[in-house]
Amino acid sequence: MESSSYDRAPVRIREHQQGEDLPISLLLLADPDESMLQRYMNYCRWWMAEYDGIPVGACGALQRGSEEWEIMNIAVLPDYAGQGIGSDLLRHVLESLERAGGNLITVCTGNSSIGPLALYQKHGFRITDVETDYFVRHYGEPIIENGITCRDRITLTLHCAPSHSGRNKPSVLPGFQAAVYIRIAQIRDSGPLIRMKKKLDAQTTYMLLEPGERTMTEPEQRDMIRYALRSANSNIFLAEYQGQIIGYLEAMGGKVVRNRHTIYIVVGVLQEYANRGVGRRLFHSMLHWAEDRGVHRIELTVQSVNVRGLHLYRSLGFRMEGIQKDALLVNNQYVDLIQMSLLL
Repeated sequence: MESSSYDRAPVRIREHQQGEDLPISLLLLADPDESMLQRYMNYCRWWMAEYDGIPVGACGALQRGSEEWEIMNIAVLPDYAGQGIGSDLLRHVLESLERAGGNLITVCTGNSSIGPLALYQKHGFRITDVETDYFVRHYGEPIIENGITCRDRITLTLHCAPSHSGRNKPSVLPGFQAAVYIRIAQIRDSGPLIRMKKKLDAQTTYMLLEPGERTMTEPEQRDMIRYALRSANSNIFLAEYQGQIIGYLEAMGGKVVRNRHTIYIVVGVLQEYANRGVGRRLFHSMLHWAEDRGVHRIELTVQSVNVRGLHLYRSLGFRMEGIQKDALLVNNQYVDLIQMSLLL
């Protein structure tokens, strides 16, 4: 794609490739706090506008949910501003996101960003929220643009054509219907469930506990199952194959009046049965139960390196809410935790 109004040479717009360095100085033009930039930079899809092979514009979008994206950063070098590059870049990104199934696209900017506010609205975005004093609370140094102090964060939203993905509709996976059963945990499952969890700890680094670190005893697991069976907003679901527990999903509800509408999810599937639809069936059973119980909010966290888990949660309708930088130390490497939620 080429810029139609840039008068010296065509500007090429392309998607940034994994492993390429990002032009940090360019990105800082849109987000001057480098610590803020580092929080989301590596989780975005990026597009570059290049003139003679040199990046003169950039745009990054973060996938929040299966059909929801947020434009996190869009910048054009000052010497190339006013030439239509930003508009062409944004149009290219929006077309790419819509092809990727994007239905809802949001962007946030400051009250002082007159150019971006006009740009987004020209491309169909509508102002949907204003958070006063956001930049005062979250940025250490004052931001001044166009002679205006940047104080308030303005959210704009664009609705694209729906993708009709049916992400929250339950599905039956061929080949598993007769073999894998999803049921609610009973007291008798305490021992097998503990042994399954310990086996899972040894198989994968995606669970919280390291091998040998799980100290819950069988009586403690029994008490947890008993509590879930008696609770109005908690439950434990098991995936069973040939009499063996191969996966579980714990849905633990809030215990006080103000958070009883919320449940927190922990899920795990033995590696020899992973990527075969077991986790999805556990979630479908949980979602039916949660709707019947009047649950409104479902929360979970997932390691940023767990690509398969992120894909599953997004496909079910979960959206990304935040990133806990370096929250875990796994094999001597710091790993981020992604916070996700689903509102019923």
